[in-house]
Amino acid sequence: MAKKKYYQRPDGLYEVSRTINGKRVRFRGKTCREVDRKIVEYSEAEERGRKFPEVADEWFEYHGSEIGQSTYNTYLNGLRRLKSSFRGYIKDIKPTALKAYVEEFEKKGYSKSTVSVNISVMKQIFSYAVMKGDIEISPAAEIRHSKNLPQKKRSALTEEQERAVENYRGDDWLLGYMLLYTGARRGELLALNWEDIDREKGVIHFNKKLNYAYGTRPRLENKMKSLNGFRDTPILAPLLAVLPDDKKGKIFKNAKGDYLSEYEMKKRWQAYCRNVGLVEFEKDENGNTVEVFNITPHCLRHSFTTICYEAGLDIKSTAKFIGDTEKVTQEIYTELRERKSTEGIEKVNEYLERRAAERL
Repeated sequence: MAKKKYYQRPDGLYEVSRTINGKRVRFRGKTCREVDRKIVEYSEAEERGRKFPEVADEWFEYHGSEIGQSTYNTYLNGLRRLKSSFRGYIKDIKPTALKAYVEEFEKKGYSKSTVSVNISVMKQIFSYAVMKGDIEISPAAEIRHSKNLPQKKRSALTEEQERAVENYRGDDWLLGYMLLYTGARRGELLALNWEDIDREKGVIHFNKKLNYAYGTRPRLENKMKSLNGFRDTPILAPLLAVLPDDKKGKIFKNAKGDYLSEYEMKKRWQAYCRNVGLVEFEKDENGNTVEVFNITPHCLRHSFTTICYEAGLDIKSTAKFIGDTEKVTQEIYTELRERKSTEGIEKVNEYLERRAAERL
């Protein structure tokens, strides 16, 4: 009787253990040939490694619990795009393929911030793969986005629009007024209670926000976008003069007394823009006139920052008031300085043109 190649178990299956890439693995089969085939298949699979989607999902499961919901959703979109484009083995992905992916992504007209998020997700996945031993060197290490990509900029209101906000006293007038004179983010303002307004100290306590990233209803959170988000913002004189002092509970709420849902906020903001004159009109592809709401609550935050700049407030103080980093505030101040410089040049040129005309 021929000697069997592998140990035969009481249940009739053949079995053997092998050490492959430092791991002890047990193989079983109905015949010795089946065991041989499984050993070969496993060895080949180990040589090829894991596929990119598997590693990407494992990274996201590992990393997802460490980030906020808004960032979670943003990263999830980037993850899905990458998994759709790279379905093969992670060892086979080259820097040239990643560079081509980014270039193709940029051609679709995405903003600089969106492209940057996708590259960040890409880099993190490959760094995780290095840490797990799937690859030795990250092919994404030198991937960069192109220069001069379009950026979504939220501009401050014009002086005429600011006056319209200041003079309006119709529905939701306080919403726009407080956005303009606190520089608060939408979620921070909508989470305020009247008790957060400290008249004795002359400040508004910002220590919570509404997060709209979880679905139709907002979630009240006591964690801010950054540690700078926890702040006491001074109540500016124009705001102090109009704030009632005999109210309690939520400042902004719906008919049921609950926090505004994202849909409710959107409809009320659009109505507010119509009433104040902040809505614009454009022609659609069919030639019909349609409303365009380019003014967002964040635009009034920029207006507040502009007010601070024009008042001569230093960057550190302004950053503290708006609950942002000095770096972000510096970028806004730099933009404002450049704009002022351009306006100054235009005024000089206008003057020179007038003077030349007068000499004729």
